[in-house]
Amino acid sequence: MNKVEEIYSTLLKNYKKQGWWPIFNVKKGISEYGLNAPRNDSDIFEIIIGAILTQNVAWKNVETALKNLKGKKLLSPQNLHNTENSIIASCIRPSGYYNQKTKKIKNFLDWFSTINYSFDKLKIIKTNILREILLNINGIGQETADSILLYGLNRKIFVIDAYTKRMFSRLNLISSHESYSSIQDFFHREFSGTLKRYNEYHALIVAHGKDICKKEPLCNACYFNSSCDFNNTSFNSL
Repeated sequence: MNKVEEIYSTLLKNYKKQGWWPIFNVKKGISEYGLNAPRNDSDIFEIIIGAILTQNVAWKNVETALKNLKGKKLLSPQNLHNTENSIIASCIRPSGYYNQKTKKIKNFLDWFSTINYSFDKLKIIKTNILREILLNINGIGQETADSILLYGLNRKIFVIDAYTKRMFSRLNLISSHESYSSIQDFFHREFSGTLKRYNEYHALIVAHGKDICKKEPLCNACYFNSSCDFNNTSFNSL
């Protein structure tokens, strides 16, 4: 078992299954995990919008935005596309950068409308082609595109985020200065897991990054303290 596999096993043992991606339940007023989403097209669309909304903000803020959209029955492609930007912005205000994110959502929907908002057509586009399409939509970067692909469309692709860069550079397995593609290639090469394991690994990294491996980490509580290079001065700026 290589180091990347060992880290996955340790995270899973200590954090248990995370059950990502969460789907917001309006009646309960909470996000529900472990639903094996996406279960249907509605889940796919919610995950796509959630992936855009969660840029640079905590998930609890996205929950409120999704609650607002669902409460106004806007969380469907046609309804959302036909809604005034100002109304969308007011709904997603809790997610921050709401005017920019409204434009990003509309940009995606502009493209989605070209295939008649068809989830059936969306699902059969090859992963490499769909990734390029998403990246050519203004406002959708690599992390967002890959989150949509992995969580929304069940494509085996590893999502790289700030938590991943911080954690694995501190563990001296990557450089924090490497490109997104380079780090992603590293995980594709070193972690030959299933789709579900790719999904779970990223969620576990997020959990560890939020709870322990923060910008100011709780090293004494970390499961990887003995093998972490954070105390090296070259890592102090992460």
